[in-house]
Amino acid sequence: MVIRAFITHKQAELFADCQDRFGVNPDTKSIAVSDGMGSTWQQKIWAQLLVDTFINSTDWCPSKETIRPLCQTWRTKVADFIQKLKDTNAPDNMIYRNERNLAEGRSAGATFVGIRFNSNDWNGSVLGDSCLIEWDGNEAQFNTSQDSGTFDSYPDYFDSDASKEGKGTPKPIGGVLTKGKYLLLVSDPFSEFLLEHSKHGDIAKYVQQLLSLASHDDFEILVCEWRKEGMHNDDTTLVIVEYDNSDALTITHRDDIAERIEKEKSIATETVEAESENGNGAPNVIGEALDKHGDNNMAADTIEISPLPIDTDIFIEDFLTEYKRALEDRCKGKSKKAIRKFWSELKYKTTQDAAKEAFHIILNKYVIHTK
Repeated sequence: MVIRAFITHKQAELFADCQDRFGVNPDTKSIAVSDGMGSTWQQKIWAQLLVDTFINSTDWCPSKETIRPLCQTWRTKVADFIQKLKDTNAPDNMIYRNERNLAEGRSAGATFVGIRFNSNDWNGSVLGDSCLIEWDGNEAQFNTSQDSGTFDSYPDYFDSDASKEGKGTPKPIGGVLTKGKYLLLVSDPFSEFLLEHSKHGDIAKYVQQLLSLASHDDFEILVCEWRKEGMHNDDTTLVIVEYDNSDALTITHRDDIAERIEKEKSIATETVEAESENGNGAPNVIGEALDKHGDNNMAADTIEISPLPIDTDIFIEDFLTEYKRALEDRCKGKSKKAIRKFWSELKYKTTQDAAKEAFHIILNKYVIHTK
């Protein structure tokens, strides 16, 4: 099997903000993708934990029962992260916010899809709008746990709190990969976009564009083009599996998100140093937006450099952009009649939840000080 794996972040964000995670382990012949849910807390740690546990095992599959030990591991990793904030003299409000979230029982949510190979037979599990697509050259079969066969703003997910139910039931998946067939493990922007084009009957040309990808730059260009065609602006992950008459998993391309986060940091540091040498005291926006890199090689919700002075209008405009996106997500996929009922019955709760989601995103970029 030949493997190509790609990942990128939302437009106008950084890899440090990306909440998707994927993994490929040739030793266990395992592949997994998980998408941390943006409205939850410390979701990157949870998504990474689900992926790592799956690909480092030969028989583990996530379920409400088997994830219970991981829930305590997640809490331990979050506590370690908070301690690191203290050790690195992070802003007090950031430490307080994370300690409060942990004490109040806030948790993470993540979707999941993972498969393992035995020769060219494969089997695995899927939950939520992360999806496995089987492509035979003519038709696509979408493997998802979503009963409706559509994707909306409320996908099935695993919760990092053992006392919470999460949503949905993992669906077992399996099949045989033979010559001329492909498996695509994708996060939700691709799931939704490709399903729509499958309904329209023109999915073949889009799948062929995916199968032609050879580099990260190719992937970034394609994602940008598809977003202009209406694909949702979200973290985006793709793992392509192609049969090559071999039982081994051969990786011909694999994006390394930890490496790309470090590269962002390096660029930010070099920019700050260059400005200092030139006597330019202007703040560095990239450096301020970066999340600090955690011990487990994933981005964490903090800021590395001192707070960036931001004009009030810029802050408000940035918040309203995220707020509009969050509201649109909550209405996506609903009929006009459902939306009217949705707004009349749930207007306050919906707008409140959207505001909370937008603020969580914005607070990863800014540090707020009281006057």
